[in-house]
Amino acid sequence: MVGDESLERICIEQGIFHQPVVNLPSATNVQVSITHCDDLAAGIAFSEELPMGIDMERISVDRNKVLETQMTVKESSLFSCLPYSYETTLTLFWTVKEALSKILKTGLTTSFHIYEISQVEARDGVVYSLFENFPQYRTASFILGDYVCSITYPKKTEWSVAAVKDVLQEIEHSMTNRL
Repeated sequence: MVGDESLERICIEQGIFHQPVVNLPSATNVQVSITHCDDLAAGIAFSEELPMGIDMERISVDRNKVLETQMTVKESSLFSCLPYSYETTLTLFWTVKEALSKILKTGLTTSFHIYEISQVEARDGVVYSLFENFPQYRTASFILGDYVCSITYPKKTEWSVAAVKDVLQEIEHSMTNRL
């Protein structure tokens, strides 16, 4: 919530590149990144000074061929750095790239090869990724059952990954309970 605005006054519109644009009468620098997959959705609100991007996808062997076309040779060599299945790692790399594309406001209009991942590290249940062509950004990825959720942010930013993990674990718990 921004100031004392009521939720009814917040309007999310579509920008020229189909990105979400926040229309809030009392604030001009509020931005949002959104994602959805199946019947799940998530969003992050942030100030213009701290760009962020979020993406979430379902892990599926059926998508391997399509996702493979978006991987570089270097990225394929990074797969062995992660303790996950092939389809989980493919999905994770896709979400990392799509979350970065949302910060840059290019979405799926640019070749995903420009978002090449240069390093990955799994630590405390989170996968951190860095980029070959965009060294100013980092991505934190979380695996939630059959889904991967990735959040890209400026590399020099300090934020509570633990707090995000707690929220995502609550979401994963509610996903499990609804089945």
